[in-house]
Amino acid sequence: MFCPHCGREISEGQPFCQYCGARIAEPETGAAPERIKTPWEDRENTGFLGGLLATLRQALFTPSDFFAKMPVTGGLFEPVLYALIIGMTGLMFFYFWDILLLDSLGNFMTPELRAASERGLVRGPGAPFAAVLTPFLLIFWLFAASGLLHLFLLLVRGAPAGFEATFRVASYSISPFVFLCIPAFGLPITVLWAMTLAVIGLKRAHGIPTCKASFAVLFPFLFICGIFFMIVALFLGAVAASFGSMWHMYR
Repeated sequence: MFCPHCGREISEGQPFCQYCGARIAEPETGAAPERIKTPWEDRENTGFLGGLLATLRQALFTPSDFFAKMPVTGGLFEPVLYALIIGMTGLMFFYFWDILLLDSLGNFMTPELRAASERGLVRGPGAPFAAVLTPFLLIFWLFAASGLLHLFLLLVRGAPAGFEATFRVASYSISPFVFLCIPAFGLPITVLWAMTLAVIGLKRAHGIPTCKASFAVLFPFLFICGIFFMIVALFLGAVAASFGSMWHMYR
């Protein structure tokens, strides 16, 4: 268990934290919710569409309760299948709006830019290949993201429930992909909502403090953004130095 005051791991049943000295409140009987199958994993009773929509609604709008009750074991197939259905549905809308936007802006593009857009993976001859490849890329991304999340959880000793719990959280955190049906604003909404669900899900599935769950989700994102901005800064610095050299040369 973890101290609710300082967040450090302590022995089960301790009355006081050995690190900060704070008193640990006695857990209420029955306070921990029972872990039951998600509606999607209980399709024998909820039906295919009913289970899918109920899981989507719970994951999006009552995530704390959903992930607290979500089983942390039971196999990877059901979460992967859910993520594929929701993810592919959202990506189809995303591709649709992308094509529609390019068609609308085609008259304002230069001939070269229009030709380049028509040779793209989604619009050009590679479109059938992209349609076949996208589900596999989504599964690969799901395992890669889960592995990265779990690695950062291990760094802060925040993965007591194991990798399967992390993977299940990542799979059900794909639920905001449905917002890709919103043109223009769908992508930022999806990214922010999915990250929020991942933090809540890791916290509730592993029973860890919010700070550890937030670290596992936000640090890789901030690290990648930092590298990107560093590359941009180096590029702009090189361009500025080149212009400075040219200025001194022609003076």
